[in-house]
Amino acid sequence: MLRAIKTFLRDPAPTSRFADVVPGLNVVEGLVRVEEPLRSPVRGQNCAAFFYRSFLIITGQRSPQPAIHKIKQAEGYAPFTLEMDTGRIKVMPARAPEFGHAEHAALAKQYGSSFRGVEELVLPGAKVRVRGRVKRMGEELVLSLKDLEVIEKQTVAAGVVGDRKQRRSKKSSS
Repeated sequence: MLRAIKTFLRDPAPTSRFADVVPGLNVVEGLVRVEEPLRSPVRGQNCAAFFYRSFLIITGQRSPQPAIHKIKQAEGYAPFTLEMDTGRIKVMPARAPEFGHAEHAALAKQYGSSFRGVEELVLPGAKVRVRGRVKRMGEELVLSLKDLEVIEKQTVAAGVVGDRKQRRSKKSSS
């Protein structure tokens, strides 16, 4: 019985070909393109997704090693387009991010100098593997994001549609 359940729930093989994407559960790979990026909570950097962790570093007199106390973990995703070998698919997060710079700043103020917040970012242009359910909405396929894994960090310079650096360089060259 357990074997039958595992076989039934097994993920399909990852694909980077748009032609292989069908309605239902899919695992797809491609490059991230973002029209409206998120701002990361710590540095305020444009990103497609962030993974945030905060903790306290507690130094005691009894032990030479500092203790680390976890405070908060959060993640956030922006809607993005996944560029695949033969097409594009729109990726929608399950919900809007509930954590941002204001919440990070409030934690830093509350806990003081022993507080640390770190973030890992998925930048536009990164090559990722996304798992989720695909539905057809009108003419396009839309994937509801369940999991995201970075295969290669940013692989191309401009992954944001209308990227600010790209706009600046065009203005200065004119």
